[in-house]
Amino acid sequence: MASILKKEKAYSYLFWSSLFIEIGHRFAQVASFALVFQLTGSGFALGILLSLQVLPTILLAPISGMLADRFHKIKLMTWSAWARAPFALLPLVAISAGDVRWLFVSTFLIAIGNAFYRPVRFAAIPDLVQRKSLLHVNGMEQHLIGYTLVLGSLIGGILAFWIGTNVLFVLNAVCLIIAAAVLKPILSIKTREQQPIPTVRLPLLQTIKWFVGIRVLQVFFIMMLLMPLANGIDNIVMNMIALDEFERGELGVGFMYAALGLGFVLSSKVTIYLKKNYLTIGVIMIALEGVGHLLLSQSVFFLQALVVAASITFVGGISTICFDTVLMKILPPSKRGVISGTLSMVQTSAMGLAMVAGGFLSEWFTAFQMALVIGFVYIGFAFFFFQLVRRLQIKASMRQLREVEKQERYIKEN
Repeated sequence: MASILKKEKAYSYLFWSSLFIEIGHRFAQVASFALVFQLTGSGFALGILLSLQVLPTILLAPISGMLADRFHKIKLMTWSAWARAPFALLPLVAISAGDVRWLFVSTFLIAIGNAFYRPVRFAAIPDLVQRKSLLHVNGMEQHLIGYTLVLGSLIGGILAFWIGTNVLFVLNAVCLIIAAAVLKPILSIKTREQQPIPTVRLPLLQTIKWFVGIRVLQVFFIMMLLMPLANGIDNIVMNMIALDEFERGELGVGFMYAALGLGFVLSSKVTIYLKKNYLTIGVIMIALEGVGHLLLSQSVFFLQALVVAASITFVGGISTICFDTVLMKILPPSKRGVISGTLSMVQTSAMGLAMVAGGFLSEWFTAFQMALVIGFVYIGFAFFFFQLVRRLQIKASMRQLREVEKQERYIKEN
């Protein structure tokens, strides 16, 4: 970990900034889950809360991607962090008034900032690091997810249990302010992002035509559409196992997300063994996620559920490392933002629908029953994705992607 952060100085600032943002987000998440359950006692209300977290991405992610291709990405991320800080305090009104609607409003407004931040951040990483470091950096991204889940969720659960949820919402606002300040040194570091980009671009319809016909992007679109259908219900299942099946309250939610984070941290250790066949390895990990859910559905003790949950994110983290590395390597810089934003929109749209469905299903089925079904869904997806990946020719798709940049350069020069 220390070596890659020392080697990639610009990325190190982005890493620490994101660490503060995500820890604050986890503080707020633990507090929000506990608060919505306290005020409503409804799994459906939890589904609404989760869907509000993703709805703005459905609407705004492509726009943020286009902004990332045209403006300074670090400045966009800094402004996004500053703008979210005041709205992080709105849940305090929900607590004092006993009205869950204020929590929903806060969640939605902060999610608007997230919708701009995350696609821009994804597009910025290849500009900040060397191409040969991308695999290790994506391993660090799983470290980041893991640390924030462990620290944010576990500490958040403990603070909520002993002090109350109020302090977690305040800490979220503080973390956003610190994160914005940490990004500032990147502006003085020379990166590829500071190089001029083409000001003349292909017409939108012509660009869409190019990318619809590129096989590797078709495969990623399908994956981003289908996988979140299972991931979204996962969010409901993991929370309901802690809150409902084992009745562990806020502390249980904290321990559950800490276990999930531990799995992500461990997955990053595998990067030294990944040399090739990233897509095939990623698909195999999806199948193993399904097996993990089948085991999760049979949990008898809370500790058993925590161990299985960590195993699920361990293989899921490896899958994400593989897919993100391929995507970052093949996307042309001038289209990285808009494509990542569009993929994020597709992914989040599916996840939002799944969260609403998961909240509704939780009124009729137990978390363990839902985990059993989701396990078979993951395995089915893996078999389908394997057929797609098996026929995929990465080099041919990369040649097609380069043609887009050549067309843009030609238009600019003539």
